[in-house]
Amino acid sequence: MASSESDPILEFKAKNINPTKCPFTNGTVSFTLRRSSCLHLAGPSGAGKTTLSNYIAGLLPPRRGKNMLRNTLGIEIEKCTWNESIPEGERVGMLFQQTTLLDSLTVAGNVCVALENCPSTKNDKETMNNIQHKRATVKRLLETVGLDYLRDGPKRPSELSGGMARRASLALQMAQHKHVIVLDEPFAGLDIATAVGVAKELERLRTVKGTALLLISHEPDIVDIVMGKATNMMSPASKNGSKSDDISSSNASLGSTVTLQRRESDDDGPEVSSTLQHPSFFGKDPHQRFVMKLLDYFLFSLPLILLTFLAAGCAISMLSADILRRVDVTDTVLSVVQKEIKPIIQMFTGEEDVNPMYSMMINMKVKAMLNTTIPPAKATLYAMGMAKLFVLEIGPLITSLLLSGRIGGSYSGEVATMQATAQNKLLLTLGISPVVWTFGPSLLASWLASPLLTMAGTVLALEIGAHVGPQYGIGDVEGYRKEVWDSVFVPLRLRGVVSWTDNEGWEHGGRTLMESVYAYLDIRCTFSDTFTDAVIEITTHPVCFHFIKSVVFMTIIMGVAEVASRRKADMTPRDVPKVITTSVVGGSLFVIFADWGFSQLLLKRH
Repeated sequence: MASSESDPILEFKAKNINPTKCPFTNGTVSFTLRRSSCLHLAGPSGAGKTTLSNYIAGLLPPRRGKNMLRNTLGIEIEKCTWNESIPEGERVGMLFQQTTLLDSLTVAGNVCVALENCPSTKNDKETMNNIQHKRATVKRLLETVGLDYLRDGPKRPSELSGGMARRASLALQMAQHKHVIVLDEPFAGLDIATAVGVAKELERLRTVKGTALLLISHEPDIVDIVMGKATNMMSPASKNGSKSDDISSSNASLGSTVTLQRRESDDDGPEVSSTLQHPSFFGKDPHQRFVMKLLDYFLFSLPLILLTFLAAGCAISMLSADILRRVDVTDTVLSVVQKEIKPIIQMFTGEEDVNPMYSMMINMKVKAMLNTTIPPAKATLYAMGMAKLFVLEIGPLITSLLLSGRIGGSYSGEVATMQATAQNKLLLTLGISPVVWTFGPSLLASWLASPLLTMAGTVLALEIGAHVGPQYGIGDVEGYRKEVWDSVFVPLRLRGVVSWTDNEGWEHGGRTLMESVYAYLDIRCTFSDTFTDAVIEITTHPVCFHFIKSVVFMTIIMGVAEVASRRKADMTPRDVPKVITTSVVGGSLFVIFADWGFSQLLLKRH
């Protein structure tokens, strides 16, 4: 505590330096907080009460916050002086408008964390390591604010009523030995009985513990209870609510009120109102939400996809080219030729020993043939391998695994947050399906974004291969691109496609127009009459396969995210990380299983 009860804990003074920006019309706002004092910071909404209290509570950086208040709001903080005998960590705490507790801990756990991090006790290792002392202290703090240690201490914040949550938050501030507690609308949302109970606890905290309170509230009757019904207004001007240029609290009173007068908005004038634009309704229609999701999913995922495929393309192309460069079959072929050709020469010449000239000439001819055929074969194998690998296999898989975290995690986190904040319940009360509101536009956007991202990454990886191969002596850029094109855009072996390719018009070979139409619409394979083979032929075509895998994988990811995020109706904020983890891991595992299924389908292609 301060060295003396009469010594001020905090001296504060703020000045209105720009009447056109400052939210209050008072020339200055000044007050002093002493031990056991209570200052009611009154005034209409938008008058700057929360702004000043946030600065006092240290929620605004001292220098940057000061500059922001001066330049943006026209408020000059002339004095915010704390008693030097009070450690900085014990000066001020805050109860927010929305009760804030760590959702991952019990009520007792929250108080224990606050106790362990109290500046005056956390260095006392003997006390902090004594679990019995710690439990006794937590028990005393909870009982001080009217909570039962054994009944209320094990509860999670989501299990508390509004009044109990406010009391628990108050216990946290007491555990930290805060000399000043800023209370921003602590009675908002509470019924009258609960509000009176919290007010009595605050009054007891002020009078018994000597804690100074800076209270923001629009409920003067409840404020009177906190002040012990000893409200003392600053001046007649502030008592009757009229405007005043300078309002200051009485330093001698333990209960006082400072009233801020709100500046009328510059937008209230008819000249300004006529120039204002109508508020945006963008996002209320499904197609608008689809556009927002598409931009989000595609633009923000594109750098991740491109960098990943850049790395994968470089690694795989360098490894493949290096392996092909090291493969030399010349000696193996020559040994086979010598072994197989020697008996033939002996048979034709009738000589037991083959003339070395014959062997040398044969070796030279074979080497020339190998030098002519092997490099192009390596180039073709390299290009086909890169095309098949990225288009049919790892291209869609890599993209989907990345998007399982990027899109699946993002969507599940969004829906889980809506569950935890009752937004989905709000949609139901408005007669709107939460699934239609979020899942429909998001799924359509992901169906479009995923193939585009997969294609962009695959094209980049294949282009990387075009420039890496020649560095290892494998082919050339133009030849590589042609081989990749031919490997990807192979002709469909369907009778209708072949008929269209072979014929130049609708009528050919004496057929009528309708006969030609029927011929072109024949989707049977050229090698089979079964419908199954035709489906496999179309599905496993490199372009179709690439697209279908991307869409199916994305459907799996979004489906898992949807189920994971809506499986629990009464979700709390602490459940959101679990939902995201479940969505990402589950979606990735199902994608890997689905990829195995696609590989089995590819093996059935003739």
